[in-house]
Amino acid sequence: MLLTPISLKSRFRAVWTSLLLSVPIDFVDRLEELTKLVFTDSLNNLRIVDDLEITVVAIAIGVYWHQDLQQIRTRLLDLQSHSQIDIQEIILAYAIALACRHELKPKSFISQICYDFEKRRSLSPDPQTQTDCLYKLRLTQRCVDQGVSAITAHQGKYGLSGGIYSSLYYFLSTPHSWQIVSDRAHYFLASESLASTQVTMQAGAIAAAYLGELGNSDKFAYAILSRGERLGDRLWLEWAGVFDVKLDS
Repeated sequence: MLLTPISLKSRFRAVWTSLLLSVPIDFVDRLEELTKLVFTDSLNNLRIVDDLEITVVAIAIGVYWHQDLQQIRTRLLDLQSHSQIDIQEIILAYAIALACRHELKPKSFISQICYDFEKRRSLSPDPQTQTDCLYKLRLTQRCVDQGVSAITAHQGKYGLSGGIYSSLYYFLSTPHSWQIVSDRAHYFLASESLASTQVTMQAGAIAAAYLGELGNSDKFAYAILSRGERLGDRLWLEWAGVFDVKLDS
């Protein structure tokens, strides 16, 4: 389905506003720097140092290359040789891309991914990692289908272990509300701030791309909203082919 420029621009804005609302304040400048590297296709020498940077790169690739899933795979697979990017980041980028295309179907997304990825045998440096990932995705879907609570989903027989599994659990459980998705994800493993932040970033970005908005924004700081809108607009213009856009102006 083709999107109008306005609807696609709103998804760009929503994704980056969501990220700005999710990351630590001292990470904001790095977020913009990483985003610029993706949109200027300057990833060859990129050195990614932690999970938050990995998440930003995967989301930005998913947004910018949303029209071409093969390009998404190629770019993320190229980064595997010198980073910790793996199959989870490909799944994240796919979710973002399909949402931007208005093709993300919450009830069938995991089935779609498992069907597609089972036919591809080189999405992870370790084949067992890919097998385990698809198994955990199916567990995530089971938790959603059965209405399993967040506590139960992360303990016992389900044991969702953070990352993309937790992010998809929160999004797929309540895809109608960015605020609910983000609030629930924010409390995930609250004592482990990096894991909690990564899950919140991922879940919020997927919901933002899917919904194209964050809902009632009155309680958000104006500075964050305006920065997210400005960054989203610049990046949309770059994607649309307005080549004189200065991302660092």
